[in-house]
Amino acid sequence: MQLKKLFRELNRRNVFKAVLAYLAVAWLVVEVASTVLPAFDAPPYFIKGLIYLLGIGLVIWTGFSWVYDLTPEGVRKTPEFSDTPETRRLNDYRLNTVIVGAGIAAFLMLLAGSFWAGSEWTRTDSLAFNPTHQIAVIPLAADMLEADDNEYFSNGMTQGLIETLSMSRALLVLDMGSTRYFRAGVIPANSYLASNSEQIDYFVTGKLNKTDNLIHVTLELRKDLKQDPFWTREYQDDISQIQRLWASATKDILAGIGLRSRNAASTEGKIRSIRPETFELYLKGKYHLSKSTVPEWQQGLVYLQEAIDRNPADPNAWAGLAEGYITWGHSLMPPPDVFPKALAAAKRAIQLDSSSAEGWASLSHYHTYWGWDWDLADYAFKKADSLNPNMAYNHYHRSWYLALFGEMNEAIAEHKKAQELDPFTPLHTVWLAELYRWVGEYEKGLNELGKVFEMETGRYALALALKGMILADMGQVDEGLEVLRLACEINKGWYVYYGPFLMKYGHEMEARQIIQELESSPDTPFFNLALAGIYMEAGDLDKTFEHLRKGKRHAWYAWMIRIYLADENFRKDPRFQELLNELRLPAPAPFEYDPDI
Repeated sequence: MQLKKLFRELNRRNVFKAVLAYLAVAWLVVEVASTVLPAFDAPPYFIKGLIYLLGIGLVIWTGFSWVYDLTPEGVRKTPEFSDTPETRRLNDYRLNTVIVGAGIAAFLMLLAGSFWAGSEWTRTDSLAFNPTHQIAVIPLAADMLEADDNEYFSNGMTQGLIETLSMSRALLVLDMGSTRYFRAGVIPANSYLASNSEQIDYFVTGKLNKTDNLIHVTLELRKDLKQDPFWTREYQDDISQIQRLWASATKDILAGIGLRSRNAASTEGKIRSIRPETFELYLKGKYHLSKSTVPEWQQGLVYLQEAIDRNPADPNAWAGLAEGYITWGHSLMPPPDVFPKALAAAKRAIQLDSSSAEGWASLSHYHTYWGWDWDLADYAFKKADSLNPNMAYNHYHRSWYLALFGEMNEAIAEHKKAQELDPFTPLHTVWLAELYRWVGEYEKGLNELGKVFEMETGRYALALALKGMILADMGQVDEGLEVLRLACEINKGWYVYYGPFLMKYGHEMEARQIIQELESSPDTPFFNLALAGIYMEAGDLDKTFEHLRKGKRHAWYAWMIRIYLADENFRKDPRFQELLNELRLPAPAPFEYDPDI
């Protein structure tokens, strides 16, 4: 009886309708905020905070509606007796109007947002990366700073322009890893670079000047390095508005090439202000991470962490930090916490800016090499590519993700994309040779390695190691082992290949010497993977699994287990299946490869 009485009183006081009206209005407010706030780059927690406030407001409103009524005379305290039929009718009319009006408006907002999101999704998916022009941004000259500062500032500014240009799907924008070998008006002395530069349709050259926080940029467009520019523009803005400057320059460059909005995707993206003091730290961090030694990477991470300490809401610094940790995780002696730190940084970058291509790429790389959430890795790879299809290193890492599952045609195609975007960085050519080796395309593999030697830009040890394995697989065992030995004289990390090949082809004494050397070296995950490979070829499975357990902290772990360690007895061992289950990987199967595709 008490419940019935309470229900009648709630109904008399219009509490039910007042709550329903509040929910309808709240729904409308959330829909409007979800549309408007992202346009002003508001962080995601703004929406969450609004929902929490509306939830608290609902409690307050419920109490208010018990005590007060909305009447023709305004808001007044609800009487203890029933109102007149006319008053009740007007009260119901007002509340019904609010409920229906807010509900219809919220539904229309939701419907419009759904159609917009659907059209954006369809538009993005339908815009296949089919560029019509290839463009190279040569590092911009910066001579206004101290000599030690010129390079990091020039590289950072050049990379900013490259990233903004990359938003256009009509352009194949070369990575700065390749364009750093060019200079305005100078043909490279390296014959390989010179001959392949003829495939580039346009070169962007220019210079920088910086006075306090004012940045002045002069840009030029050339069709040939030897020719004078046919297009020149000057830009000036506060360094805090550098993204706006690059967006304006990109729009002008597209127009100079003859591209309009009809055949080029929008390049404006999210334009934010940056903090000059933390931006300098970010540029220094990225500069050091682009180097090839662990001390340089460590210095780069220090700069990026300092930038984050000064501005924790900088998504670019978080994304750079994540990729830096992942790079370090591929080294011979990575710290045990390097990948967990990469995950935390990648997630923070995405939380701060869901359109951060580098943030999504870092998340995909984390799950490929450490997290082993393969579905999430695939989603993050595709998300990063939809935001910036010109990231060579994202295609490179996705190639190895696909190869892990034996999808070799797709893996080779992705690797070729990385090579096309960054043709003069040996990394994106030398490892393509290894994929060709896996499918028995030895001549193609040797051809790719020949390009690396022609480049004369370094990384000879890796190229020698892969060449040695190909030669051995082709039956030229002695020559292959000799080439592998030369690779290990330069870099002992390639014992991971040389040791197992020595044992496989009957050179047990030399293989045992490598075992002794590795076991007396620092106990690192990478060296343990090398030892696991040698012991597998020696038939000592207990030692193989012992070292695999120690090597699971390295980025190569999954590939060692599923591809490189291919001995039949090893794969029949129940411990092998346990490792596969831990990795959430299917059992090894023949590579899916069609040479005619």
